[in-house]
Amino acid sequence: MQFASAEGKNGGQFDTPRCVARVLVEMLAPYKRRVYDPCCRSAGMFVQSEKFVEEYGGWIGDIVVYGQEF
Repeated sequence: MQFASAEGKNGGQFDTPRCVARVLVEMLAPYKRRVYDPCCRSAGMFVQSEKFVEEYGGWIGDIVVYGQEF
């Protein structure tokens, strides 16, 4: 609820809540893949992707992360 109500504040900038980034990463399952975050202001997708790979016994060097802020 707080995430939705914060939209539009601070010139349209917001940080994706950690729980939302985690769900997205779980759905994408980034084993040996590229992870692109089109709004990587806080790098939450990257952090959660690294945690995902570590949790499931993968090698962190098998993913490549990149993104943009604007």
